Amino acid sequence: MIRKVLLLSAFFAFGGFVPPAAASEVPQPRIDQIMAMTPTNMAKTGAWTKAAYDRLMGYINSIEDPELRSLVLDMYTNPKSTVFNATADPEALIVVPATGGPGHHHYPGGLAVHLVEVIEIALGWIDTFENVHGIRNTDRDLVIAQLALHDWSKVWYNWDETTGKVKKPDWFPKSWGGKDGIAKWGWMGEHGAVVYSELLKRGAPQKLLFGAASTHFDPQWDVDITNKNGKKEGFNAAMAEAAKYAGTKAPRLNLDQRQAEWFLSTYSDGSWSYSHYVAGKYAHKWIRMVAKDIGIDPASPKAAKLAWFVLSRISDFKLQRIYQDAGFSTDAVKGTILALLKDSSAYEVK
Repeated sequence: MIRKVLLLSAFFAFGGFVPPAAASEVPQPRIDQIMAMTPTNMAKTGAWTKAAYDRLMGYINSIEDPELRSLVLDMYTNPKSTVFNATADPEALIVVPATGGPGHHHYPGGLAVHLVEVIEIALGWIDTFENVHGIRNTDRDLVIAQLALHDWSKVWYNWDETTGKVKKPDWFPKSWGGKDGIAKWGWMGEHGAVVYSELLKRGAPQKLLFGAASTHFDPQWDVDITNKNGKKEGFNAAMAEAAKYAGTKAPRLNLDQRQAEWFLSTYSDGSWSYSHYVAGKYAHKWIRMVAKDIGIDPASPKAAKLAWFVLSRISDFKLQRIYQDAGFSTDAVKGTILALLKDSSAYEVK
């Protein structure tokens, strides 16, 4: 109890947040200003979301293999599904979230943040392989490319301001599998099928396809799974599904020829569990609590848009850290959110 009081005192003393009781309501003109912003405006003016996007593009442009670099750049600057005959906004990467509902990286610019995050985690593993095991020939180009593309199909995740939700295209394959709990990543279809089938259709290197698929299917534990209904799930089943859409032959994972780089996808993308179930989940909850405090229905599209705005200015990870460092004080994190709503200039670029 004493530790919690001391931590809270330090937060007040150093301006970590403004206690809700001492803060006036956010003026209506300010709320109107936020509501007038589009998700694109939010992502482009959020200092940290814009920085994450720029950092991501730096990594993509650093790929030394010209064919690999050209493929990744083309898929983002000219996003087109040749399999499903669909195109997306060329600016989608800077705007779309990394998930379809409140959770991991669910805010304008969230996909770019997620991609640069997993790339940097994987590069850390590459350093570990070298420092501990003496491995100096890890395929850095492959690691960056496979992680940059693993969620590529989310460029079709469109913000719906009228509902406060993300709308996915009707042509997206339906999710299925994994319902019986046999495999943690037993599900199929959806955004995975779109990117795998596109890579197959474009004749992308198999190592890239398998590296991207390894983010969703552990190449050790999720290779060939038979569910309780006798239906195949897992890595090879996902490849078969994608090949059916692409009209190509289905490749199969050879257990004797697995590349170490693919496991870096598994290790790094697994980081979304913290983001989804802890940082993202609680950040959205806190923002909606603040919305209620200032007279906005927490279940309304306006509250959702308020969350998009806040999280394009300050990371949900940072909000979780403020909460943790303040002895798990809800008032601490709510105060930070309220202060940001009143004046977000310190978190923005023009």
